[in-house]
Formats: sequence, C-alpha cells, structure tokens
Amino acid sequence: MSLKSRGKVWVGLIMILTLVWTGAGWPAPSASAAAKTPFSDVTAGHWAEKHIAKLALQGLVLGDKGKFNPTGVLSREDAVIIAIRFMGLEEEAKASGASAFPSTFYVDDYAKPYVNYAIKQKLLTSEQFALAEKETTVKWGKAPATREWISRLLVRAIGKEADAVASGGKATTFADNAAIDSTLLGYVNVAVAEGLVKGVDGNKFDPKASVNRATIATLFSRAESKVQVAYPGQASGMVLTVAPDKVSLLHSDGTTTAYAITDSTLFSNSDSESLTGAESLKLYGTAIVIGNSNGSAAYIEQTDNTAKAKTIQGKVIVVSTSKHEIKLLEGEEVNDYAYDAANLPSVTDAENNKIALADIPANSEVSLLVDTYRSAGKVLAVKLKQSAVTKNGQGTVTAVDLTSRTLQVKDAATGVTESRVVSGTATIQLSDGSYAKLDAVKVGDTVSYAIVNGSVTTLTVSKSATAGTIEGTLFKVDTAAQTVQYTTSANPNKITGLVYQTNVAVKVGGVKDATLADLLTGDPLVLTLDGEGKVATIEVASRSVQYANGSVISSYDNDAKVLVVKDAYGNPKVFTLGTNVRYDLNGTRITLEAAYPQLYKGKKVDIAYSGSNVVSLSFVARYSGTVYENNTSSRILRVQLDNGTIVNLPYVNPTVEIYGAGYKTYSDVAVGSKVTVLLNATQDQAATIQVTRTIQAEVTAVDAASGKLSIKRSEGYADEWVLGSGVSLKDEDNNNVTLSKYTSGTLINVTFQGNTPVAVKSVSVVFGRVTAIDTYGAALEVQSGAGTPVRIPVGANAAVVKTGTTYTSLATVQRDDRVEIRKDENDRNVITIIPSTRRFFGYADATTNTLYYKLDSSTQDSYVTLSPKLYLHKDTAIIPLSELRADDVITVYVLRGKAVEIVKQ
Repeated sequence: MSLKSRGKVWVGLIMILTLVWTGAGWPAPSASAAAKTPFSDVTAGHWAEKHIAKLALQGLVLGDKGKFNPTGVLSREDAVIIAIRFMGLEEEAKASGASAFPSTFYVDDYAKPYVNYAIKQKLLTSEQFALAEKETTVKWGKAPATREWISRLLVRAIGKEADAVASGGKATTFADNAAIDSTLLGYVNVAVAEGLVKGVDGNKFDPKASVNRATIATLFSRAESKVQVAYPGQASGMVLTVAPDKVSLLHSDGTTTAYAITDSTLFSNSDSESLTGAESLKLYGTAIVIGNSNGSAAYIEQTDNTAKAKTIQGKVIVVSTSKHEIKLLEGEEVNDYAYDAANLPSVTDAENNKIALADIPANSEVSLLVDTYRSAGKVLAVKLKQSAVTKNGQGTVTAVDLTSRTLQVKDAATGVTESRVVSGTATIQLSDGSYAKLDAVKVGDTVSYAIVNGSVTTLTVSKSATAGTIEGTLFKVDTAAQTVQYTTSANPNKITGLVYQTNVAVKVGGVKDATLADLLTGDPLVLTLDGEGKVATIEVASRSVQYANGSVISSYDNDAKVLVVKDAYGNPKVFTLGTNVRYDLNGTRITLEAAYPQLYKGKKVDIAYSGSNVVSLSFVARYSGTVYENNTSSRILRVQLDNGTIVNLPYVNPTVEIYGAGYKTYSDVAVGSKVTVLLNATQDQAATIQVTRTIQAEVTAVDAASGKLSIKRSEGYADEWVLGSGVSLKDEDNNNVTLSKYTSGTLINVTFQGNTPVAVKSVSVVFGRVTAIDTYGAALEVQSGAGTPVRIPVGANAAVVKTGTTYTSLATVQRDDRVEIRKDENDRNVITIIPSTRRFFGYADATTNTLYYKLDSSTQDSYVTLSPKLYLHKDTAIIPLSELRADDVITVYVLRGKAVEIVKQ
C-alpha cells in the first residue's frame, strides 16, 4: 500500500540537506541544459541523471548548495553511509551511536554511527581494520572507494555474501583479472552476475580505479531491484491507470493510490539507463512512485513492462453490482470474476465507446482482463465484441449497401456520418406509411432511426429523396431549355417536358461515359426525379446494344449515311449513321467531319449498334482491357474489353512493356493483367503490349514548369519523367490537381501504361501516436501532433510493418507506438511502426532544414533532415526548434529519412 509521503521536493533537498564530502572543488557546470535533478551541475541528459535524481528523491544521496559534484571521488565512509541508507537503516544507525575504533582506523565523526552500524550488520568486518593498518599513508575513512571495494559493499548490502563466498577464488572473465584482489574475486563475480557493475573499455574491470559520485548513484540505483526497502514517500504496485495528468497504482494489498503528474514529474524504465517520458509507461506493468507531499509524483519508474494480467473470453450471464462480480459462461462452465467496487473496470464496446458496467447487455460476448498481480485477481477491463450503442437519431442517407445490409447516415444534429448494420428484423416504414424492405431506402432520404446494441432496429423515411420515377419514350432533348421531352404509353400523343439537373446523369447500355448527345429519339427511358421534380437521372431502359469489334469497312455512302462492313467473322453488315453517332479515335471523341476521311475500304473499326443504327464507331489502333487468354503456342492474345466483349489479337514478336521489370517477352503477359495493345500499321497484329502497373513512391523533386517529376521507391530505385498533358493528376480525395501539388516527400501512386506514366494520385498518410487499439473492430485510435485522437478503421487484412518484418495482427501494435498508416498500391492498409532513437542535440541549420546530433563514438547517423510537418514538442507543449539547446536529450522518430517527430526530454 502507499507509504506516507516524506514531504520533500527539490527545493527542500537543496535548502535543507547537507552532504559531507572531501571538500574538493569542481568546475562550474554548463548552463546549456535545464537540470531535471535538483543539482545545477547535473544537466539534463547527463549519463547518470536518472540514477542521481532517483536516489536524491529517496534521500540516499544529498547535495550541498544545489550541487552534487558528480565527478567527485567518493570516500569509503561516504559509501558506507549511502549503503546504510540504501538498506533503509539510517535511523537505526543514528540511534546506535559511535563506538571507539582502533587509532589506525580513522573515521570522521559524522560517519562514525554509520560505520559502527555497518560493522554490526556485517557490511564491514575486521578485514577493514587490517586494511587500515596496512595503509599507513592514508586515513581509512577518507580513502577513495575503489571498484573492487565497492563490489564487496554492494554484494553484502543486497544479502549475497554466501554467493560471494561460494564464488571466491574463481577467476573473472576480465582481461585484467590478475589485478583484482584475490579476496575480492567472489564479490566481483557476484556483482557482475547481478548486473550491478560492468566492465570498462577493453574488457577490463579496472579494480583499483576510484569510484566517483555519479557512479555510486548508478550502482546503488541498479541494486534497488535486488532488495525490498520501503523508502519514505515511495510506493510500488501495478500501473492501474495512466492519463496525461495522473497515474494510479494498485498495491498488492488491493488498495490504490493516485498521483498527479506535473511538468516536474520524472519518468524512467528499469530497462533504460536514462530518463524517459510519460509515454514509456505501460498499463498493468509494475512500477515504483516517489511522491511529493502535495499528492503529485516526483519520480515514476517502470520496474517491469510485462502486463500482470490475463485475458478471459466468454459470454456475460449477469453483472452483479451488489456482489461486485461478473458471472461469465466459458464454454460449458460458469465462473465468477470479482471486480473492485472502488476502482470499477473500464468497459468499452467494439467501437471503443465507453459504457457503464451495469449497461453490459446480457449474453454479450466479452473479453475480461483480470490482474495476476494480486493473489485473488480482479477484473481490470471489459471489452465487448459487439457494439453497445443504443440511441435514436435523424439524418440523411448517404449510402445503402444491400449485400452487407449497411446503412450510412449523416446525422442532422452533429453532421457526423456513421455506418450501421440494419438488423434483419428491422422495421422499415416509408414516407407514405407503407412498410418495405431495405432496398426501398434511397440515398438522399431523410430518415429517423433507432439503434439497439449497434444495429438499426427501426427506420422511418420522413422525406423521400426522389419524387419517384417516370417511364416514357424520348421525343427530344432541348439543351437550350434544358428539358427532356417524352411521351408515355398511357398518352402517346402528348409530349411532356421536364427540366433536368445541370449535372444530370445519363446511362446508356453499351456506351461508356454517356451524355445527352448519346440519346436517340425513340429510346425507352426511365427518368428519376429529385425532390424538386427535376430529372436527376436519364436511363435508356432497354436499348439492345451489340458489338462488331474488328469490322473491316467495305464501303461508305456519305449522302445516304450508309456504312457497309464485314465483321470479324467475314459476315457483311449494313448500318445507318444517324446524327447521334459517337465517333472515337483511340479514346478521343471526334466529329463526323473528322471521321469521314477515315471511312474508306479496308479500314478496321469497332462498332456498337442497336438494330441497324450505329451507336458508336471507333477507329482502333489499340485495345485496352484485361487479358482473358494468352496462347503462346498459336500466339493469340485474347483481351476482354470494358464492355465485356473479347477481341482476338494475333502477334508474332511484340514489344512488351512492364514498368520496372526489365526486358520481357510475350510469355510474361499474364492472364488477368490490365493491358493496352497497340496494333501495327495494317491493324492485323499486336505490335506492342503495354501492361498496366501501379507503384507507390516518394516524390523527391518537382519541376512544374518543365513537367518533370522525380521519385524514389522504397527499395531505393529512383526515376524521373516528363509528364504529358494527358496524365491524370489527382489528390488523395480524387480531385484534379496540378503537378506543383506533389511536393518533395509526398507519397504517391503512379500508374503506368507500359513504361509511360498515365496517372498520379496522392496517397493519404496519417502519422501519429497510438492512443488505443481495437483488435475486435480492426481500428486504431491515433493522435496526430497535438490534435484530438481520431479512430481509423484499418480492416482485418491490414499489414503491420515493424523493423522490416510484416505482420498481419494488430497485436503487434502497442499503445504509444508512433505509426504511419497508408494504403499501398493495392489499396491495402499498411501500418508502419516507426522506431525511435535517443540522441543528444548538437545544433540545427534552418537553411538546410537539418538537425545535427552531438558527435560521439557511435556509428549512428550524425544528422537528420527535418520534415516540413515536423512535430517538435516537450510533453504536450509544441516548441520551436530554437528552444533546443546543446546536449538536450531528444527522442527522434524518422520516417523515410526525415524526422517527423522530436520529443525534448
């Protein structure tokens, strides 16, 4: 349970406590970084900063006039004092008084009670008297504590004397083993094995070297994991909750303590030698907290990152608020799981909505998180596998999916659009009072609805988006009056005109991207009206369009507008070319005047026709579609066009273009590939086969004036193109943009027709900190910069990339991970976990947008380029680059060679 706060903060440590040392002076500290300890000569980022801060707060090491003197040599008597405090025996030592020591055994008066008690506790034995008699030129208490001498003190302080005796006489693995006092070999062996002391450069132990004050703080800080000492103001437990402003611990006796987190709170992890940030805290792992008298946390150290909890899955039978337990059906067994009434478990549904414990629906499939920290673990969290949302609302239908029975509605009050499954037993009532099925609900309908446990159970259409549909026969389209004129079967002699919308949709079977110009007098129509009675959609109901692809012109009479052709099978066909024929040259619409010179005998054309009337006529030098068959023996490529027809394209030895694939032949053209086939001059063979391929790349440079785009792919491959005017340029929302939109660092998908880029589209990229993971709902909650966390559905098939390895489970993602979420070229969500590096800041060059690290002996990069979207912050506050100072400790997250986030520690 929580211990009484010792009521000391940094100021108290500076002003009240006095440390006795050798009295030697030291240089004034650098003022380049703000101290996180109470000592001005221990700057932020100091290698022992964590350990000094921790031991100072515990009262094990003290300061004088705001300084610690980290490089000062530690005396034996001061080392003994720290050891006694480390063992929690300071009050007993002070009460024990001082004994008379031999004249050769000199100890300062302030240290005598500690040394006396250390002898009683067998931290020191008669070997120290012998040592004092041997060292005639120095005083025992004032003599520097050496590395081998400290090893013995540490081992005895953690109660490992027996282990040291057992290891006595055994050689260490250090290169300078012979230099270690033979009577201390066992202690050195145990100290190294316990992880308390380490070697120095060249695999040496350097046993006779003096220990300085920073080192002694580090050694005893490491040793705390080997003992159970209740330091004043310190408590241990399992991390029960973590929030930006507070943390709570669950203690082994079942009680909890909440601590406020302030700007002065220090964080660390037992796995790290340095201070960390609040984001390093892991829920349900163990930690120690040193508290201040005002209830805030001065220091929090995670001692074990592993969650002390287990997951149990089953079906809720009942939640008993009187007995404080959840009765769960697991398979065929019913088990009871208790929860703490004073610390109710968090409950979230599949959409990550928080709900009350009492509102968990009976028979809900759930996962319980039960702690293993206490002997009788209790429920910490409940996760429902289904939605628990129950509400009423009104809004406008924005999408209906009959296959998945999903309805998308934009809420009238909030403007938020959400998607809900419509229950199979849902009651659906239309605006005329009649009841109907889901297929009667249309986009644009105004509806009211009731949702129970995440599903729509009642849906009422209060206003239909359309006034209905009208069937008739087209008489005329008057583009000047913007009307469509028609007759009906009920009154074939009456011509009725209706105004059509400016962006009226036209649908004609067999005609791609149909417009009003493609409508023919006599076409049977279905007109769909909007709420104002205007025509929103014109659909030709039953025009029977057939295709004669690969036809060869026999003759054309321009006066009579009669075209005679032989189809691909040699059968003659006669067509009439009316005024509404669409003429096309390789995908570009042309006029009859432009088409007429090419209507000569022997010319190949593709014809779409209805009866004897031509709907469209295309002069073809190429075909685009999907490879249906590639017969490499007979050398015939069968391509299925967008209209469903299949053309046979003979080839001999065509050129094959597949971007990025090097030299390829016709045998590399796979069934299912999207291709564009260019014909030879006589239109009877495939001369070039261009395979459509989409790749994802990063923009490295753009020259909008000359139309140049330079890219770099993930595997390091670079390329540059001059984009023609026909290249489609889109942003991530599919809006048309100019080339200048793609700035350096932009991620794009580039679609190639063979080796030629034909389309460029920006890729939507989200970078941020993971604040929640919903494995059931296949979604992440991500906070970008200092913004509000946003829920991002990623789908069950999302790929998770961590340190170069791809995983298929969201379990790989951890809370506080920095991630990039994007879709790859195949429209699959990719979640990349961005590693961090902890470095010392050197300086920044604003001209080149480059940050340089402080130089050291490591092989790590010495600089990093800063992203234009860099998120630089300290805790939750955004700071300018100019606020960084030399030697500041920073955590850097680098994505595709650029720092996207920097955290000042």
